[in-house]
Amino acid sequence: MARILVTDGMAPEGIEALQAAGHEVEERKVDADELLSIIGNYDGLVVRSATQVTPEVIAAGVPTLKVVGRAGVGVDNINLPSATENGVIVMNAPLGNILSAAEHTLGMIFAVCRNIPQAHHALIGGKWDKKSYIGVELHGKTLGIIGLGKIGKHVAEVCQAAGMRVVAYDPFLSNEVAEQLRIEPVDLDTLWAEADVITMHVPLTDKTKNLINADTIKMLKTGVRIVNVARGGIIDEVALAEALQSGRVAAAALDVFEQEPVAADNPLLSCPNVITTPHLGASTEEAQIRVSTDIAEAFNLFFESGKIINAVNVQLRVDPSIDAYLDAAEKLGSLLVQTCDKPLRELEVRARGDLAKFDTRPLGVGALKGALSHICDQGVNLINAQLIAKDRGIELTTSSTEQLQDNHSRLALRAITSDGEHRVGGSVIDGQLRLLRFDEYVLDLPIEGHLLILEYPDRPGMVGRYGTILGESKINIARMEVSRIDGRGEALVVLTLDDPVPADVLAELVEAVTPDRAYAVSF
Repeated sequence: MARILVTDGMAPEGIEALQAAGHEVEERKVDADELLSIIGNYDGLVVRSATQVTPEVIAAGVPTLKVVGRAGVGVDNINLPSATENGVIVMNAPLGNILSAAEHTLGMIFAVCRNIPQAHHALIGGKWDKKSYIGVELHGKTLGIIGLGKIGKHVAEVCQAAGMRVVAYDPFLSNEVAEQLRIEPVDLDTLWAEADVITMHVPLTDKTKNLINADTIKMLKTGVRIVNVARGGIIDEVALAEALQSGRVAAAALDVFEQEPVAADNPLLSCPNVITTPHLGASTEEAQIRVSTDIAEAFNLFFESGKIINAVNVQLRVDPSIDAYLDAAEKLGSLLVQTCDKPLRELEVRARGDLAKFDTRPLGVGALKGALSHICDQGVNLINAQLIAKDRGIELTTSSTEQLQDNHSRLALRAITSDGEHRVGGSVIDGQLRLLRFDEYVLDLPIEGHLLILEYPDRPGMVGRYGTILGESKINIARMEVSRIDGRGEALVVLTLDDPVPADVLAELVEAVTPDRAYAVSF
């Protein structure tokens, strides 16, 4: 059970989903000072756009705080670098408001082309003025979309039905997808020159900040209409206001602003050809329920199994087909470092067989997490594992090869230390991790719980010696595997145990067996 704080409100369905999973949920409004004083008592924090999750808040939350969830898409109010550095996962709900944002964009497009809000305002003010509010038809016009994600695609589909030609700029839009969607992929210069209506559906980044500015406005078709229901800051607001006043831009419809709530002296508010709404893109009953239940589902999954979905500061996308190997990689990394006699300098993770057909880079991070969890005193997770490794001078490399005789999936780890190399390998069979290799020894043993690993010159009576000691210590042997390279030479025995081996028992085993190597391993 986790303690979860909700500060900006959450649909009842989301709260109920968290509580049904056994979590303690507290919903309350807090100011900045109060949040700093209480955040250390919670495992999770759910916010919308009002709460500012600053570096100070994150620092006050760790080590208890594990995850921050944004019930929505934008995470501008959450300090991602600080969260990443401290191993705090930041999740959002990117799919819950797709339809709402797309429909709000469509409403803005229709309204800005037909002057609907201005005409309404004049009419209720007592003016029956038809001539001042003559609009333009969408049919036959060109819509320019910047960012063709799910929202942009939905907008394109509806506008095509209205008879518009659609051009789009998106660096990740393939010609095949564009052809399927009946959309013309273009560069930005072409879009600026040809679009009658421009709508943006991109996040606010260094590359998109002030994407529309004084210079790009000069490239636009005279009389263009601009719609922004994405993020404030994508448009240089002063430059847009000047273009609206000069007539270079015929009209604009804006749901988002660089500063929110928008300042009363913002020049755009004094432009009669501007339609504004107070960040309503996701403000539908349906969207509020979806983003709340989506973030609740993500929290439940994380606290139940450690699985991370929709995390904006984890660049790991694990194909569901190899989910089991993420846990396997972590266990093998843990096993590897617990059987290294010298500090780890480099960790190499290699996927073989069918496993190599997938993007296995996340498995490398999983193996690194397992290894680091035993050699550093701070909390390690998939967020900060690579940062911690970098600070400690540990290099991670990953590779793949499909060359394997039986073509089954296997994972091989190699540790490089000051005194050489150490290797382990395994495979997930029927949902269970099996240890297949330990250095040069070949094995086939399910690994779980606790292990005892002994390497010694093979001779009669050895099993009785360590079996007796473990029995007297009330440590039950669940499974046992013995591997020899040749004849009566060195032997490696791996025991899976129901309980860990205490240090004094391990010392007694070493004295009785006189092994070349002895390790007590726990996961």
